[in-house]
Amino acid sequence: MSWEMELDENILEDLYLWIDSLPLSRPKKRIERDFSDGTLVAEIIRYYLPDLVEMHNYTPAHSIQPKKANWGILNKKVLSHFGLDLPDVIITGLSNGKPGLIEVLLYNLRMKIDEELELQQKMYQQQQHYPQQMISPRQSSLSHLTLTSKANQVPLISTRSNKSTKSNKLNATSHKEVSRLEHEEIKQQCFQQQEEIEILHAKIRRLEHVLQLKDIRISELSKAV
Repeated sequence: MSWEMELDENILEDLYLWIDSLPLSRPKKRIERDFSDGTLVAEIIRYYLPDLVEMHNYTPAHSIQPKKANWGILNKKVLSHFGLDLPDVIITGLSNGKPGLIEVLLYNLRMKIDEELELQQKMYQQQQHYPQQMISPRQSSLSHLTLTSKANQVPLISTRSNKSTKSNKLNATSHKEVSRLEHEEIKQQCFQQQEEIEILHAKIRRLEHVLQLKDIRISELSKAV
């Protein structure tokens, strides 16, 4: 990503409309100053991708060092994973409110968010069509747990005694293992469903935002005519 890129007026206008449409904790007045502590950028990412950002890590700041600390955390935990790694000189420039920098970051961040939402949507659709082929890390762990438990049960079954007391103890242990597995499976299903719901909510918010921008543009064109 080039930090020297210049954004034309149409791109900037669309970018500012996008920022104004988001429910941020404070309104945009002077964008380079308002975004200089990194908290509003964290809020934007949190709005679309809630699992990626924990807002308690970011504190509104007025002096340079706390601002740079916020950017450092955001860079390490989130932006670097988007391919938007911020060099120290850029973090310093953003913290000092250098004109033009925040617009370039937001422009590229917006594209990365759109790509991530689109990827999540495709993964969700593939999972719906090919459930056996789409295995999440949680599902993989659950499968490993199930296979391990079954393997552990083999010697128990093969070494059962003819004595009824020992057989009853083994049966009780087996029932407890099954109950734990069922409980874990239900928990994992709930986690997975929650993830799918959050993805759909993020997609709905993005679509609503696009429609809002279109309405604004139509209104402006109507006034111009």
